[in-house]
Amino acid sequence: MRSTLRALSVSVLMLLAVSAVAQSTDSRATAFRRAATLTRGINASGWFGGWGDYKPERTSTWITPDDLKLMHSLGLTYVRIGVDPAYFGYGRADAPGKEALWKRLDDAIDLAINNGLIVDLCVFPRDDYKQQLANDRGATQFLFLWEALAKHFASRDPDHILFELMNESEVQDPYRWIGIESSVVTAIRRVDTAHTILASGAHYDSLDDLLVTQPLADENVIYTFHFYEPYQFTHQGATWGSPEWLYYKNIPFPATVDQLDSTLKAIPNDIARYQLFLYATGNWNADTVRQRIAFAANWGREHNVPILCNEFGAYRDTAPPDSRARYIEAVRSALEANQIGWAMWDWSGNFGLVTRNDGHSTLDPAIAKALGLTTP
Repeated sequence: MRSTLRALSVSVLMLLAVSAVAQSTDSRATAFRRAATLTRGINASGWFGGWGDYKPERTSTWITPDDLKLMHSLGLTYVRIGVDPAYFGYGRADAPGKEALWKRLDDAIDLAINNGLIVDLCVFPRDDYKQQLANDRGATQFLFLWEALAKHFASRDPDHILFELMNESEVQDPYRWIGIESSVVTAIRRVDTAHTILASGAHYDSLDDLLVTQPLADENVIYTFHFYEPYQFTHQGATWGSPEWLYYKNIPFPATVDQLDSTLKAIPNDIARYQLFLYATGNWNADTVRQRIAFAANWGREHNVPILCNEFGAYRDTAPPDSRARYIEAVRSALEANQIGWAMWDWSGNFGLVTRNDGHSTLDPAIAKALGLTTP
């Protein structure tokens, strides 16, 4: 009798183990399948996140049905929609006008899906929300926010909405960030086991951050990174970030020391001059970009997880248009060569694919060509 019970116990344990392995394999296959649909995307920056003004009159006109139709006609497969925690009052149940807030976001997502686009829904904070993750109270608020989002969207088609945990975390300690992500994923899975989650490395989602990241225990996860290297070119003239960017203007891509000789001599700031010198001597060209992005693809293969680059671009206010197009084509081609889906930053901002004027969007044909898109 005892031997029979022991045999039955072993059989049950083996069946449970086989079932767990099968579920794990299925979940990872789901993540890879959905990642394969995120081939070409665009960031709808400033719509519900990253701006601060989320009044109905603005969110109803910032991205229009015509914009979404144009995105789809260009051959884009998905749109990244950021949502600021402040939009919901940091996820509080007593946030004013809660039903109306959810409806506006639901309507925007429905509009994108009805126009043939998959939605990458990303928590996209501004102000000091990211800094609050350094303490346990802030991390708990973040977890509660995702519980609310997961509950709300649990019944929606998981092939058309994906959950991106956060845009460019500023947590300095990668181990703390992995711990926060793990806790949030666990909270999401208590109410939603179907949707694919997009996770990233700590500290701004850079390629460096990805390469030191340990994958989460959950199998239904796609890993993201952002690519803006070299910043001396992509962020030239930008008024945020590193102060030396303000000294840069009309910096070409690619570039040599000879090309930048007069520019280097004219820069009065030592560190700004040095950083630009590093760019000029760094042999930055399309092949360099491809070799760097190959590190992301190799990391994905090593860990057997899908990879996505859902931000790249160059500041159009200052970068020479022909160089900007060359750079964007180089990054896009490198990502595709490494079988990594992408999303350009952004639709209509100062890294944009289109220019907004009187509520209408005018396509930049050179950038559309650089992205390999089908122009109308």
